[in-house]
Amino acid sequence: MQDRYAADIGDFGKYGLLRFLCKKDKYGPALRLGVLWYRFTGREPGAPNDGKHIDYLCSQKSECCKKCDPELFAMMRKVVQGERSVAAVEQCGALPSNTLYFSDPLIFKQGERRPERAQKRREWLAAGLRKVKPAALVFADPDNGFEVKSVKPLTKKDPKYVYYEDLLPCWNRGQSLVVYQHSAQNKSVEKQTAERIEGLRKRFSGLREVILLRYHRGTSRVFFVLPNPAHAERLKVRCHVFIQSPWGQHFTIMPRLW
Repeated sequence: MQDRYAADIGDFGKYGLLRFLCKKDKYGPALRLGVLWYRFTGREPGAPNDGKHIDYLCSQKSECCKKCDPELFAMMRKVVQGERSVAAVEQCGALPSNTLYFSDPLIFKQGERRPERAQKRREWLAAGLRKVKPAALVFADPDNGFEVKSVKPLTKKDPKYVYYEDLLPCWNRGQSLVVYQHSAQNKSVEKQTAERIEGLRKRFSGLREVILLRYHRGTSRVFFVLPNPAHAERLKVRCHVFIQSPWGQHFTIMPRLW
């Protein structure tokens, strides 16, 4: 997550999904949310319009988006009109009032040795896991998604990715997970997703199902929902009801891959 992306079309879908999964409804009580932002503060040059995907707030698309969640739509517009940042998102009320946020950035300085970076990352992750411990549902929001072989651990781009092992403590203590995954362009979304599922199955003991929600606005992305047994039925039903709501114009549930 980067400050410059705050309240863009990707964020709108992201928060819409989380609000829906966490709210109290006839399918069960509310789920307390914890957010691991995985803030990235590197100064990589972006594409000309990088971070500017906010035309959904004022174009012909606006009514189509607004009807999904008018309250959230108004909040995103307010963030865009001010100084776009993770802090502004936290303060605007886009997510439930009892949400637990961990927004400390992980920054590797030039010249740091590998052991120093490893220690810094361990301490950063430990602090994040402590902060979201009371939550029932933990959302991990890396800039790009799950770890990739092309980026070595503890290098400059390490903070842009979430490692499977990062989230195992959450899973093992009974928390459900939602993880953001940006789709790469070098292979199909279906193939990328199947590879991720295989990686999750190898590491997350007792994982019975992953619900895959593909978001079709802006750049292609997939949200991986990993329901722990205590929340499984509730999250599964809410995901399907979500797709049947106006959000279904922007999201689809991908087929089960095992």
